[in-house]
Amino acid sequence: MAFDPNHLPEDPQLLRQMVLDLMSQLDREFTERSKIETLLRELLDAKRNRKSEQLSEDQLALFAAAWQARQATASASESSDNPTDEDDDATPGAGSVDRKKKMGGRQPLPRHLKRERVVHDLAEKEKHCDRCRQDLRPIGEESSERYEYVPAQLNVIEDVCSK
Repeated sequence: MAFDPNHLPEDPQLLRQMVLDLMSQLDREFTERSKIETLLRELLDAKRNRKSEQLSEDQLALFAAAWQARQATASASESSDNPTDEDDDATPGAGSVDRKKKMGGRQPLPRHLKRERVVHDLAEKEKHCDRCRQDLRPIGEESSERYEYVPAQLNVIEDVCSK
C-alpha cells in the first residue's frame, strides 16, 4: 500500500485507521519473515548435520512451496510500475540435490597417528603342506586397526593375521 506523503487526508480517524492498517501489515510481514528465516536456518543446519539427520526431498519441497507462496503474494501486492527481479522467481532448494555415493563400513583411522604393527603369524608346523611337505606361501593378510589410549598420547595398533 503506497501513500503520497504530500496528499494525506486531514481526518484524524482516517489517519488513525491508516496507521493501524500499516502496523498490522508490518506485523504480518515480520511474522512471515521470521517463519522463512526459521525454515532457512533449519535447512542450513540440516545440510551441516549427519547424513541420517538431513532433510528429505519432501521436506525441501515444503520449503520451496513456502518460498513460492511468498513470492506470489509479494508479486501480487506490488504495483505494475515496479520492475521485478528475475532472481526472485528462482526457488532455492527445489533444484537437484547432489547426493554423494554412500561408502559402507567404517572410515580408516587418521594417518597422522603413530602406528604399531603387530603380526599374528601361523605356527611353524602350519606353514608346511601335509601332503607335499612344501612351504606354504602367503596369499594375503587381514588387517584391523584399533585405538590404544596412553595418557597424553594416542596410538593406532594394527593387528595383522596372515592367511
